[in-house]
Amino acid sequence: MYYEPRVHVMPQGSSSPSRMAIVARRLGFSGIIVMSINGSGDIQGLDAACRIGGISVARGVEVTSKDPRSLKGRISSLRDRYPFLAVHATSEPMLREALDDPRVDLVVNSGFRLTVPEARSARRNQVALAIDLQPMIRLRGVSRSRWLDLQRYNVRVARKFGIPLMITASPRSHLDLRAPRDMIAMAHILGISREEALDALRLPGRILEMNQRRWASPGVEVLETGQNEERGI
Repeated sequence: MYYEPRVHVMPQGSSSPSRMAIVARRLGFSGIIVMSINGSGDIQGLDAACRIGGISVARGVEVTSKDPRSLKGRISSLRDRYPFLAVHATSEPMLREALDDPRVDLVVNSGFRLTVPEARSARRNQVALAIDLQPMIRLRGVSRSRWLDLQRYNVRVARKFGIPLMITASPRSHLDLRAPRDMIAMAHILGISREEALDALRLPGRILEMNQRRWASPGVEVLETGQNEERGI
């Protein structure tokens, strides 16, 4: 099951959730995650998109903030409201804070090199790193070369420390969506193997499934079988 984990629809984007879902299904995705920025209101048309057959449409939230302290507060207020939570890290302090928080599912890195302490935090907390392919399409010349070098470096660090990856085209329009096979080919340019790319495309679905289950504590799931039971995972 392949997922596009970072879909922005109207008003942040230019396409409706239904249009995104229909095109994503045609391209070969099993699901998409429609992101709300900081939980700012209901996403218009999301219920209609969820009724489209052949594709799963999930709600997610992308958290942004000006400083690490307010970031932590926003994560606390939004985590229980969404089955998928991403942080868009626009500064290195924000990146460090996000990778050090086990409540975060995905971190979108806005152009910073991963340090060893950050990589260790991501591995310890099982926070996934987004490989955003949109700049590969948009950038040209020297800017594109620098971006490629940075992404290749971060991919090597992620592999060394066992940091989970997700691949996204960060679509804001149905025209921005890319088929899984195209994303796998683009990821290969960054040094990501086919097997790693397939795992990265499947990971959002696995995280959604885990987050929608009930956990009494890490590794202990609460089951509903007439009365609550706990099972060690």
